[in-house]
Amino acid sequence: MTAARMFAALAALWAATLPCGALAGHHDRPTGGTLEAEAAATAPPPVFVPGVFDGEPGNRAPLRLDALGAVSYALGHAPSLLAQRATVLSLDSTFTKVRAGEYPSAGGLLQNEIAKSANQPGQFAQFGISPASNFSENTAELQSTYTLYNGGQQLLAQQAKKQVENAQFELRRQEEQTAIAVSNAFYALAADRGIVMLDENDLAYQQALLQIARDEERVGRIAGVDVLKAEVAVARSESALVGARATEQNDREALAVQIGAPATTTFDVPEPLPEPAVPATPLDQLAEIAKINRPEIGEARTALDASKLGDAAVDNDLRPTVTVNGSFGSQVSPTEFVQEQNEIDQSNAAAIASYNSEKMLFPTLVIPAPTLIPPVDRHVPGFWQFNIVSTFQVPLYDYGQRAAEHHSARAQIQSSLAGLYNAYDSVEADVDAASRNLDAAAERLRLAKISARLGTETARIAQLQYRSGLISFTDVTQTEQTALSAQNDLVAARVQYVTALIKLRVALAPPSTAAAADLRGL
Repeated sequence: MTAARMFAALAALWAATLPCGALAGHHDRPTGGTLEAEAAATAPPPVFVPGVFDGEPGNRAPLRLDALGAVSYALGHAPSLLAQRATVLSLDSTFTKVRAGEYPSAGGLLQNEIAKSANQPGQFAQFGISPASNFSENTAELQSTYTLYNGGQQLLAQQAKKQVENAQFELRRQEEQTAIAVSNAFYALAADRGIVMLDENDLAYQQALLQIARDEERVGRIAGVDVLKAEVAVARSESALVGARATEQNDREALAVQIGAPATTTFDVPEPLPEPAVPATPLDQLAEIAKINRPEIGEARTALDASKLGDAAVDNDLRPTVTVNGSFGSQVSPTEFVQEQNEIDQSNAAAIASYNSEKMLFPTLVIPAPTLIPPVDRHVPGFWQFNIVSTFQVPLYDYGQRAAEHHSARAQIQSSLAGLYNAYDSVEADVDAASRNLDAAAERLRLAKISARLGTETARIAQLQYRSGLISFTDVTQTEQTALSAQNDLVAARVQYVTALIKLRVALAPPSTAAAADLRGL
């Protein structure tokens, strides 16, 4: 097995052993509620665990992404999101460790002790007890400690949990911001491509005017200066086209870097851009949906809960602590068995020798045989122990420290409560603004379409008039510039409409952030 495969297998094993219990319920969606009533517990989104990076920077295979693919790729590979996910996992690890202190511990002990000494009086020499020159002991023990009640530990665990939830809501908020930023950049790339196409059409138009000018100059209808003007216009159109193509390529690479993809990534920009209908859902319903789903509200609510826990934590030292611990096992000293057996053997040998001597001295007497001491019983019964320790400390006077801490904690509660109210107001204002911007973008798109259609027709007629000698070259170029400006406005209006629609969808905080950029079927 290669080193890379071994690393991948170890990483998979590590991912499988992550503390899933610490994140139980995180897939539930917030249920919402009013500020006056306590809402149901909001649950943050699931935590993303990055996989093993297989390859070297710069050697990744090129990708081909559409709008949904670009947003999805950014959500899984953007460096800022990966850093926030690492923060979430770090806080979750801390929470798991703190929460483990609320549950009983279970441990085992296997111990072997061997000691040898010579001419050592030992610490009990004054009592006439000398340590054995040879000593060995084997211990096998199972032990457990359980803190039945510790208010401080429970508050610490709850605070750590709120920190995890807060970080997860922040991660979701950053994902929404990333979805908007990537969508804007993707459709800005679509605008770049539209501008390139417009510049190509403008160049073709100017080349056609140049050919007309040359034809008219040969038959003597116009002066040669018009040909020079047409050549200048062609050169300017070529220059604009070169700049537009460079801008498109630069924006393409910038978008790839933004989402964490290789710089050679290709983006499938739709042509023409989609124009979904404006949502028909009433604005007040959209605001209610956003208030239920938006992570800013969950983050503010979590901050409020954490500040309440901070006020309760001031009195941690006033809460009692009740700890239970116990153990059972077996402890055997082979050295003592050997010493006892040696003493028994010596005693039995002495009894047999005395019996034989008496038989020889008094052969006519019936002397009963001595009762021998049985061998050492090596089956030692196991041991167990159990105790409960209750501790309750009461400080008599703290010189106002506790009161000052309560004042500080309650001020933080007021600040967090104001933040929660502000989060509700900000979400409603954000949805209102997104809806108004979408309506305005739809109207601008409608007007831009009219202007572009009229401008294109005007430019076509101006070209025919110039060919017939009815207008000057300056007039036809001005008409073409007006038409080109109207076409550019149409491209910008389409991009603004699509991005405004995506921003409104993101403002509603759908279950999948990437789904906000999916305009298929609309």
